[in-house]
Amino acid sequence: MKILSLIFAALVMTACSATSKNSSEKTDQENFFANQKGCFLLYNMKTGMYDKVIGDEECKTRYPACSTFKVPLAVMAFDAKVLKDENQVLKWDGRKDIRPEVNKDHNAKTWMGDSVVWFSQRITPKLGKKKFQKYLNDFDYGNKDISSGITTAWLNPPQKKGLQITAYEQVDFMKKLWMNQLPASERSMELTREITYLETSSNGFKLNGKTGSNFYDKERKINFGWFIAHIEKGDQEYIAVTNMSDLAPTDAGYGGPRAKQITKDILKSEGLW
Repeated sequence: MKILSLIFAALVMTACSATSKNSSEKTDQENFFANQKGCFLLYNMKTGMYDKVIGDEECKTRYPACSTFKVPLAVMAFDAKVLKDENQVLKWDGRKDIRPEVNKDHNAKTWMGDSVVWFSQRITPKLGKKKFQKYLNDFDYGNKDISSGITTAWLNPPQKKGLQITAYEQVDFMKKLWMNQLPASERSMELTREITYLETSSNGFKLNGKTGSNFYDKERKINFGWFIAHIEKGDQEYIAVTNMSDLAPTDAGYGGPRAKQITKDILKSEGLW
């Protein structure tokens, strides 16, 4: 009888813990992803564990890599000597983009910071389809699918075929990048880490990362966004990945910057910003 009582108590505690966890995750969804479906992962580099997960099923769903793909593409470009260093300049061809910061010459550092699509589209043809595909396979990057074109595969909207990746796979890639575990030169990984630096918080947390944006509709009112990040302060080190999808048309702006802000809001709530 005593053994049965102990088993019953353990089952009750497990059920209560699961209920509490589900309730907490629902609250997080409501607080940080209002009018959106979303995912957030916080991976602790020191413990090898996830300290926080919001939207586990959403985090397992593949979405277009969007401009987060500039991070692995930088590693490829530096490794293959397509870009010799962060200061190498590519000339703008004069075709105007709706974002004025794109319409000028760029080097590797400003390519990453200003998220310049045309710069990426100069790199992939220089790699060539065969080498490009090999890098994707060796990096084990998402679905590795470039069948829709080597200059556009990562840019397709979420509902179309293309180079797609889950949030968990984004974490895996970022872990390898920061631990020098990608099958590429250490210099290529170091240069990539350097050009992804964004800012340091007032509390001393250094943030590296990259946004990515896309749309579900031609009117560009239903947004999709990524933010992939590395956060470090002293002996604290994390990988954070966020994605979000609008549930209805909005004028709130590009998804990538919004995913970045969501990330910072969650990090702040965790005492990591």
